[in-house]
Amino acid sequence: MTRAAGDVRLIVNADDFGLSEAVNRAVIEAHENGIVTSTSIMAGGAAFEHAAELAAACPTLDVGVHLTLTELRPVADSVPSIVGADGKFAPHATELAKRCFRGAIALGDVRKELDAQIRRVLARGLRPSHLDGHQHVHVLPGIARVVAELARVNGIRAVRVPTERMRGYMLKDLGGLKRLAEQIALGLFGTLSPLEHLRRTDRFAGFYFGGRLNEQNLRTVLERLPVGKTVELMCHPGADDPQSRYGHWNYAWAAETAALTSPRIRELIAAHGVQLIGYRDL
Repeated sequence: MTRAAGDVRLIVNADDFGLSEAVNRAVIEAHENGIVTSTSIMAGGAAFEHAAELAAACPTLDVGVHLTLTELRPVADSVPSIVGADGKFAPHATELAKRCFRGAIALGDVRKELDAQIRRVLARGLRPSHLDGHQHVHVLPGIARVVAELARVNGIRAVRVPTERMRGYMLKDLGGLKRLAEQIALGLFGTLSPLEHLRRTDRFAGFYFGGRLNEQNLRTVLERLPVGKTVELMCHPGADDPQSRYGHWNYAWAAETAALTSPRIRELIAAHGVQLIGYRDL
């Protein structure tokens, strides 16, 4: 990679802040001792209050809202079309998408819930710089329009559009074809959504290696950053926990934390003149 110094501006955003205290601590570590510049907080996460306290004590960390309509429980009362009999959201974005396409989701419920999530973050004294979504539900048709409206109403200038471009390394692993197909579909949703009209980065990366951004994979992404662009790199720092209720994600949390705080990665970024920024700098 040969570049003039400073010709790439990079946001390194840690998702799932508020999911657990282990994730929260790792996000702060990856910011204070690594390359993470930004995070997005889950208002309905089990460790939301812990995350909010950490964020308030760390003003250099850029904070957005990780809008959530899957896996967790709602923040708002009475949103029947987006929860099951157990009172929880759909277990995965694919199921939510199917319900959206069948017309089984009331957008009024979506707006009520996402508004409640943003208001909960604001009530803790945090001023979100951007919005994104858990499992990228914020780009689904209909839901994206609600997100764009809530961004405008709440004075939130930027929104993630998770359109990751295909790279040659993505074609080398046949086991990654399913992930690549999901990436293409997600890109189409993002490109066609009303979110395109809000402030965003020029490029997005991190979906293909989502949950497995170890040092080798992180280096692969960083060495291929597009010249002269502003890029968001999504990541998921944390700590390995056999007792976690989210073990089925198969995330390499500890490996991501290690990669994001690696001196070798910091040296790579410095050597190629990559400027680390937050969403607040867009």
